[in-house]
Amino acid sequence: MNEDNKILAKYWIEKSYKALDSAKLSFEQNFYETTMNRLYYSVFYMVNAYLQIEGISYRKHSAVRSFFNKKFIKGNLLEKDYGNIYNRLYQIREEADYSIIFEIEKDKVEWYINQTEKLIKEMEKIVKDKLNKELK
Repeated sequence: MNEDNKILAKYWIEKSYKALDSAKLSFEQNFYETTMNRLYYSVFYMVNAYLQIEGISYRKHSAVRSFFNKKFIKGNLLEKDYGNIYNRLYQIREEADYSIIFEIEKDKVEWYINQTEKLIKEMEKIVKDKLNKELK
């Protein structure tokens, strides 16, 4: 792995946490659609950090999600429940972004915030472990 990939992987990790912080701020302002959008992107960006290390790039969100499910869930790097969370975030983000009417309960949004934070922390460990192995 070259130095540029290492720098870009760290960039994606940082971007993931910024999206999570943005989700939390949106939640405080009762902007639940935006919260769900940012939660989805926080996971999406962390997957991209891993992809960067692998030297892989996808143009479509569906391809990134497919990679996540194959590598992280079917590959037993993460618990199956995390796959369900990411897949559901994808669906909710699509609905929130493109539906005329979107409603979600505050408690449910708060649950997703907590689960997403756990997910990206687990993913970050995997990404950093992979990064360290690639540097050796």
